[in-house]
Amino acid sequence: MHERRWIKAEELAPKAHAKRCVILLMEAAISVTAAITAVVNGIQGDPENRLFTCVCTAVFMWVPHVIERAAKHRFSVSQHAAYIIMLTGSALIGSAFNVFNKVGWYDCAMHFLSGYVMMIFIIIPFAGKLNKAEEGGRSERKSGLATVLVLFLCSLGTAAVWEIMEFTVDLLAGQSSQGHVPPEVIAMLEEQGITGIRAAWEGMKYVSVLDTDLDMLCHTGGTLVFCLHYIIHLLTGRSLGMKFLISDIYGRDMNEAEERAAAAEKVYADGEEGSR
Repeated sequence: MHERRWIKAEELAPKAHAKRCVILLMEAAISVTAAITAVVNGIQGDPENRLFTCVCTAVFMWVPHVIERAAKHRFSVSQHAAYIIMLTGSALIGSAFNVFNKVGWYDCAMHFLSGYVMMIFIIIPFAGKLNKAEEGGRSERKSGLATVLVLFLCSLGTAAVWEIMEFTVDLLAGQSSQGHVPPEVIAMLEEQGITGIRAAWEGMKYVSVLDTDLDMLCHTGGTLVFCLHYIIHLLTGRSLGMKFLISDIYGRDMNEAEERAAAAEKVYADGEEGSR
């Protein structure tokens, strides 16, 4: 396997460079919005305990770029778009703007959407195999169906990891991702002089598990929709948007210099023409 080389933005094909610039502008806008919201909350004394989530949103927006640099490999446009959708909907609108606590159905809706969108990341190691399944015969399609089952199980694993992360943040940072501690319990703990992490731990014992159960159920629903979407696409041969998604994830336009990307696109076009 040859060593990966980081392709500078100016070396990318014009179309890939333009898409990259649009993605960067969108991510910068979200990060700046979260940072401004953090400043406003800080000035107001953080009345809704949103400062922590605002800062995290502003910082986490750039995590994909850190990973890209470390791995010397850029994510595809669809993967950046998926990350933007998840972070904007959950971290910015849901947490930073506190919509999760103001609109009852919004949390379930975001976990359902996350169950679908998360598959765009989980599919990364399998994109080549799924791409081959589309071009192959019956045996390859069976392999594609088996791969979808593995993807489904992996997605359920991410739902469990997410809930563990929420629990950890609630415990260490005094947040309420998994539900609010009843006011009478908070008063009781204060009377006993229990504060900090110990207070958060004791308080979590009185938080209902309904939120966690609904989150995982909704995530499973979104993942099932993605799996059905792909299966219908695979069995019918219709694109349904899934062909573009897989080819974008499998594609290398964000990781190849202009000349090589143009050559690869020509080979792909010739192959399409020859299959007609």
